[in-house]
Amino acid sequence: MRVVSLFAGCGGLDLGFEKAGFDVVWANEYDSSIHATYRLNHPKTQLCTFDIRKIRAENIPDCDGIIGGPPCQSWSLGGKSLGIEDDRGKLVYDYIRIVKDKKPKFFIMENVPGMVTPRHIDVFNEFLNLFRSAGYVVKYELMNAADFQIPQERKRVIIVGILNGLNVEYLFPTKLNSTPVTLFRAIGDLKISPTPYNNERICIESNIIPNHDYYTGPYDSKFMARNRVRGWDELSFTIQAQAKNEPLHPQAPKMVYVSAQERKFVKGKEHLYRRLSVRECARIQTFPDGFKFIYDKVQDGYKMVGNAVPPRLAYHIALSINKCFSSSASTKSNIEIALIGYVKSESDFNIIRKENIYYIRGGNRPGAMQYGQLTIPIKWLLLHRGEHKELYELVTGKAEICHKQFLMNLGFHPNGEEYWFFRIKRVIKDDSIISLIIKETKELKHSPHIISVENIAW
Repeated sequence: MRVVSLFAGCGGLDLGFEKAGFDVVWANEYDSSIHATYRLNHPKTQLCTFDIRKIRAENIPDCDGIIGGPPCQSWSLGGKSLGIEDDRGKLVYDYIRIVKDKKPKFFIMENVPGMVTPRHIDVFNEFLNLFRSAGYVVKYELMNAADFQIPQERKRVIIVGILNGLNVEYLFPTKLNSTPVTLFRAIGDLKISPTPYNNERICIESNIIPNHDYYTGPYDSKFMARNRVRGWDELSFTIQAQAKNEPLHPQAPKMVYVSAQERKFVKGKEHLYRRLSVRECARIQTFPDGFKFIYDKVQDGYKMVGNAVPPRLAYHIALSINKCFSSSASTKSNIEIALIGYVKSESDFNIIRKENIYYIRGGNRPGAMQYGQLTIPIKWLLLHRGEHKELYELVTGKAEICHKQFLMNLGFHPNGEEYWFFRIKRVIKDDSIISLIIKETKELKHSPHIISVENIAW
């Protein structure tokens, strides 16, 4: 399928879609410091460098999908979080405008978790409604890159729209059943010391390892208020777009607590504390070593890497789009939806059987967000605890909203306030049916998740 990329940056999202077999035919990026990097690494894609506010649908080639992440600074909790009061925040409307005018089969929009915080949720819902008015079934998910073999904690909101009338059901990719990728696996082989830079001009050719440069500017008080070191056997903190805020290399010991407003480096080991290099950040973002970043200032290197969608995350999102449009899921009549849920105690299992009710948490939680946006009912509920598995059929396939007290009155012990609950129709004890559903999911994990399965023949 042909894809157009808006706010392309250096092309992390584009790279993931290319790896999944999509043809990224055209991309738009206004920042001139990024153009050389994009052109070098995406030679088959036509790059438009105009201001997106001046681009019209007729300037863009025909496409099956539009992908992109409008500037996130307006929504980031780490900044002023001005939302649409910031001119950069208003660029989301240009993304929506182009989607509305081009009418692709699907779109993907990525942004930071700040978009779904109470401060911005009304504007976020406005964005969703504008996409719906443009003719799309819209879903969103708070995804963590760490769930997809990416060596960092990185949560991002992913919005997916499918054009009305295509008769397909999109489901977000489920977490991979795999060992987390640690910092040692990601960057442990980079033994050569990186080149320090502050404001000097970069000499790319001088590095044996391309982009193995790091910023040596001062640390501000906000940075020093928290530990910024993760160990070799841990995941990285989120890779940032600002050079001064990058995580520190795992060769250093954890920073020492002084007060809630201050931490310090371990005395006598100050020389071990340095920021991750641009190449180390790129590795943690899952850019291949063959992807080279071109810049004169090291700050621009960090900006390109930190603003990007990790290509590996983009790849799994792209695969989920492929699955949505595949022949096996081309019509809703061929889709059956199953909810996979973990039961934390035998006592809860007994209450579920007695009351014929199962619940999941509402609010901004990945499983809850995905459930609330389904357009067809859930048919199956597979519950598990250890080796014990039970399969249920649901009464209506639709959930009802309830609050904590309702569940407590039944004997459950919920921790949150808002929940969805499903009424259970009956228990299915056919192991072959259970196996059929299990094979469609990569992991029986603790958090609830939703999958599609082929029609089950009785």
